[in-house]
Amino acid sequence: GMARCWLFLPAAAALLTTTTPRLRFPRLSAPRAIVKNTASDAFGEDFYALRFDGVRRLYGEAAPERLRSSRVVVVGLGGVGSWAVEALARSGVGALVLVDLDELCISNTNRQIHALASTVGRSKARELERRVAEINPDCAVSVREQWVLAGDASSLLAEEAAVAAERGETLALLDAVDGYREKAAMAVAAIELGLHVVLCGAAGGRSDPTLVRVADLVDVAEDGLLRSVRRELRKKHAFPPGAPQRKGGGQGGGQGG
Repeated sequence: GMARCWLFLPAAAALLTTTTPRLRFPRLSAPRAIVKNTASDAFGEDFYALRFDGVRRLYGEAAPERLRSSRVVVVGLGGVGSWAVEALARSGVGALVLVDLDELCISNTNRQIHALASTVGRSKARELERRVAEINPDCAVSVREQWVLAGDASSLLAEEAAVAAERGETLALLDAVDGYREKAAMAVAAIELGLHVVLCGAAGGRSDPTLVRVADLVDVAEDGLLRSVRRELRKKHAFPPGAPQRKGGGQGGGQGG
């Protein structure tokens, strides 16, 4: 049959679902009141509402405030993560945490949104921070220029969970790294903390976006990277088995290239 790419791409609409999170797109709790950016209100206008009225019309009256009171940690800012950040920013997410130590390379030009002639050699995280500020000045962006190793995942997410709790934000993790051990560690840490989780599959060599699928991790097929994540979760963390997965795809070793 036709090969399928089971790639967990970021749709901001995922933050609006209400199902119990396992390893799939997250749900959000009821919207919370937040403090508006004074720069937006200085001219007597709610610029947030103007920017994201299309989100309201598409997803309903409650959607903008739910997104605005959300905090999303995006780990890996390459060929998947950079586009994820763009989509989240343009959907009105109120706070983004950008995690990556890498710098932009000229060879990133064909697949990373922040790779430009003027940005080669610069920090991926810092360039996306600047881009988000231009898209939505009300979005609070935090930059963590670091690699996330399997042993670091729990502490990183615990720190962000504490910040989100203090600010009344709903926290989600969007994992866009290439290492299966790191992906598995982040999934385990996020579940232990009760966070919402989106895992992204392998994107290298994929050319047909109409074959993108969204599914629970136990149902994912034909993606070597996510197959390795699932195996790691079962062997080291006692996750339950699911249906057998067909072979396919590949696995990388970086954090978002």
